[in-house]
Amino acid sequence: MTTQRPTQAAVLDAGLHWLYETGQPDNAHAQNHGEMLAADDNRTYRFIPVGARQRPVVVVDVTKVEWTDNGPNDLKTPANPLRPGELEALAAELERRGFPVETTWNGHPGVTGSVGLARPAHPSQIAAVERYRAGCPEHPQRRVFCDCDCDCEAWRAGFRRVVRPVVEAAASAAGEQRPTA
Repeated sequence: MTTQRPTQAAVLDAGLHWLYETGQPDNAHAQNHGEMLAADDNRTYRFIPVGARQRPVVVVDVTKVEWTDNGPNDLKTPANPLRPGELEALAAELERRGFPVETTWNGHPGVTGSVGLARPAHPSQIAAVERYRAGCPEHPQRRVFCDCDCDCEAWRAGFRRVVRPVVEAAASAAGEQRPTA
C-alpha cells in the first residue's frame, strides 16, 4: 500500500506555521538544519529558522534523484533536477502568502534550491537553534557532538522537547497561511 504524500500547499502551510507561529519550549534545542517535510511531486522542503544572514530559509530538494551517465569520465548529472523556474515559483508563492523573500540561490539545473526570507522566525525558534549551537550544557567540551561520544540523556532530551511541524490532512490547497505581526 502506497502512502499519499501531502501537497506542496499543505507542506508550506505546516512549515511556515511552524517557522513563524510555533513556540519552542525554553529547554528544547533544535538542530540548525531545520525540519524536513516530504511533499508529492518528488520534493522535500526544509524549514530552517536561522540560516543565511540569520534569517529563515525554505529549501526545496528533489527527494529521489535519478542520475544520467555522462560517458567514460564517471561524471553524472541529475536526470530530474528542479524544473526551470521552479525556485522562482516557490519564491513567488511565499510572497503571495505574505512572507517577503530576500533572496534565492541554487535551483535549476541543480537538485536543490533555497529561498531566504526577510522576516526573522519566531523568537523561540531562533533561541532553540542558539541552544543547539551552544552545545550540551552537561558536557560543554563535546559541543553539538555530545550524543555521538556518550549516552547523554540530557542532550537527547532537548531534541525530544522540540515541537515539530504538523501537516494537516485537510490543509488548504489554496495556501491561505498568513503571517502574524
